[in-house]
Amino acid sequence: MTCDAAVVLLLNCENKFLLIKRSTNPKDPWSGNMALPGGHREGNEDCETTAKRECKEETGIEPEIIAFLGYYSPHNANITVAAFLGRTCFSKIKRDKKEVAKYFWVSFSDLKKGEECFYYKKYRIWGMTYRIIRDYMEKFSPATDTSSFRSVDHSSL
Repeated sequence: MTCDAAVVLLLNCENKFLLIKRSTNPKDPWSGNMALPGGHREGNEDCETTAKRECKEETGIEPEIIAFLGYYSPHNANITVAAFLGRTCFSKIKRDKKEVAKYFWVSFSDLKKGEECFYYKKYRIWGMTYRIIRDYMEKFSPATDTSSFRSVDHSSL
């Protein structure tokens, strides 16, 4: 199976994950929403390459992909999004201001559960981003040490 887009749940060495607030763009159906770094696949690139490229374009960080988290689809579009777990020890962001209005390194314990959403400070995390984070938290304790995760062969993705 291929993907139309890919995202990265990017963990740093402090076990915080990167959350972005998308810039306002009338051509972007997710404009202004909280999200994980990611975007659309270009040409024949594989899903993992898409995830790494998009993360680097938006944040300046090229993640080490350590696991495939699954396929997701937003409720408002008929696309398949591949979600990956990535890690980095870099926490300094060089954001693409056209795509990323704000960014946050978030501890899982800082998330407040809402109805089909999380809240981080005054920001609402919902939809596909919420489902990816929720599924990760259900599968792996936020305290999970991901240093033992191994990269897997994603050539079939």
